[in-house]
Amino acid sequence: MKKLCMCLLLALSVNALALEVPTDTVVQNLNGSQQLIKTYVLHPDADPQGLIEEPFEQEGYLYTFADIVKEENLLSDTLYRRETVTVETASNDLSKILEQLEPSVDYDDGTYKGTLTLDHTSIHTEASGYEIRSSTVTATKTIGPVDRNDMSYVPATTVKNGVTLNLSGVDWQVTGTDLVGDALAPASYQAVATYSGKSYYKAATGYVTTAGYAGEISRDGVESVTYRVMYLGTEGGTAEAAAKHIGNTLPGYVPYVIGGLGLALLAVLIVMLLRSRREVQEFRDEEPGEHEEESR
Repeated sequence: MKKLCMCLLLALSVNALALEVPTDTVVQNLNGSQQLIKTYVLHPDADPQGLIEEPFEQEGYLYTFADIVKEENLLSDTLYRRETVTVETASNDLSKILEQLEPSVDYDDGTYKGTLTLDHTSIHTEASGYEIRSSTVTATKTIGPVDRNDMSYVPATTVKNGVTLNLSGVDWQVTGTDLVGDALAPASYQAVATYSGKSYYKAATGYVTTAGYAGEISRDGVESVTYRVMYLGTEGGTAEAAAKHIGNTLPGYVPYVIGGLGLALLAVLIVMLLRSRREVQEFRDEEPGEHEEESR
């Protein structure tokens, strides 16, 4: 009994869920042909065979299925999309960076598709890291003329571009002579001094470039399907047809209300049956004790 009741409950629930309500119903007589057309809008994956009804009577006509017409409701949508890509480069030279960026990229997220184009104004490059490096700085300084080749005339250091350089070498040159006796002797000198030193600076170890791609993407597909189910009617009203007509003219929500009341009634019957079975069982359990008292 429990299994039977559960089956009835499931059957009623499935029928209520499967019920499709037409979005429009038209009754017309076209060139002597009595027609009733019901319109439904379903999901593209829905099976339209469940829309076809068995012959039914309405307002004195017996309607039988004649045809079903399918019309796809297409969906077309366009959006503006922007994507950002990142590339690593060894230098910040724009010409080298452009060699690593595609002029355009294809976009496909499973729904929207399109082609995005590189926006050159969006290219931005910055160092990915730094390290300390050094370079040798040199300078040459001419000192003179002086009266003798004396190192006291030559500074031990000099400054170039903010870097202090140390003396690394001196080349003494004679710039003038005097006659001393029968020979010429140096009378003036100039020193060509060379200096060198180390310059330390922070250098980039690499570069990261971000660039934007932009363009229109679109999607095309079937959003829903409209089905128009046509029934042809023949005259022949009966008492049964009148009864069915009353049911057909009720508001669309009435079948749901009736179905709900039926489920509630069935639930009450199940409870009553279970309670009756429990009372019968209790009665049977008490009978042996009563017979023992009578025998005494």
